[in-house]
Amino acid sequence: MERKLATFLRVMNICLFSLLAVVAHANQPSKRPPPTVEIQAVGQQTLAQQLSALAVLKAQESIMLKPEVAGRVTAINFNEGQVVKEKQLLIQLDDDLLKAELATYQASLDLAQTEYQRYQALVKEQQVSVLDYERKKAELAQIKASMALVQAKIRQKQIRAPFTGVIGLRQFSIGDVLQANQNLVRLNKMNALKAEIKIPETHSQSVFVKQTVNLQVDGLANLVLKGQVAAIEPSLDANTRALIVRVNIPQVDSRVRDGMTARASFVLGQQQAIIVPEQALVAQGGKFVVFVFNNNEVKATPVEVGQRQVGQVVINKGLQVGDRVVVSGQNKLSKPQMPVKAIPVQ
Repeated sequence: MERKLATFLRVMNICLFSLLAVVAHANQPSKRPPPTVEIQAVGQQTLAQQLSALAVLKAQESIMLKPEVAGRVTAINFNEGQVVKEKQLLIQLDDDLLKAELATYQASLDLAQTEYQRYQALVKEQQVSVLDYERKKAELAQIKASMALVQAKIRQKQIRAPFTGVIGLRQFSIGDVLQANQNLVRLNKMNALKAEIKIPETHSQSVFVKQTVNLQVDGLANLVLKGQVAAIEPSLDANTRALIVRVNIPQVDSRVRDGMTARASFVLGQQQAIIVPEQALVAQGGKFVVFVFNNNEVKATPVEVGQRQVGQVVINKGLQVGDRVVVSGQNKLSKPQMPVKAIPVQ
């Protein structure tokens, strides 16, 4: 009986130890697999070196029409916003008195012309003195000069378009009495544009005449205008210390308005640059790092960021061609250096 009891106790102990071993093994923490990240090899591309600056777009020609003399408006020969032709009569001021004066001179001219012709024949026959002939000649010239003066005053009563363009909104009506040099309506020549751009003093030597310029219009998405440097101000602006550059833009979109702003990009040359996807950058402590993969682990590497493009960024310092960088899965990396499972970017 005692032998059976001892055997039973040994079996129970073995079972108990086995159970404890199983429980202890189950309670041991399982080793987590390394995080999976997507990597991509760093490449090199040829990039255009560019200088960016703010540009203000202007009409090729723009003028505020103003009367030279005072007068009452008797006719308006345009509609607001329409295209008017060069030398087209736009505004007529009252010129009745001048036309009456011109008619008086015309009658005097006819008489003076007849007497002059008669004296011209008589002086050849020596029937009148040369002095009387010269007086008639002077009288005729004086009347012609007076007529030319009245005709010039009549032209001042006519406001014509100095060039073909788009007329703006008028600030007057028929019957208004206008004053000399009063603002009436703006006329813009929009078949071409020009842009004035201020270049920082430090880049003043990078701009030259006939240089290509691309202009991204702020108010119109996806519209890029092509221009060329036409002239450069010889002196820097006294207030901003900037160089003022004028760019001509021959091809114009009808949506562009005088006074719109654009971002001008000057093509300065080309350079070989290391390019990485923009999502590879991680901001840490006010700087950027990129996780570089090597020997089954990644390491956070500080980089110096350069020019940005759509979806890409230039790395000026910190990477070499051929380095493999993490482009997806950085949120799984809790340490500056740790093992990972890397797969090529999809």
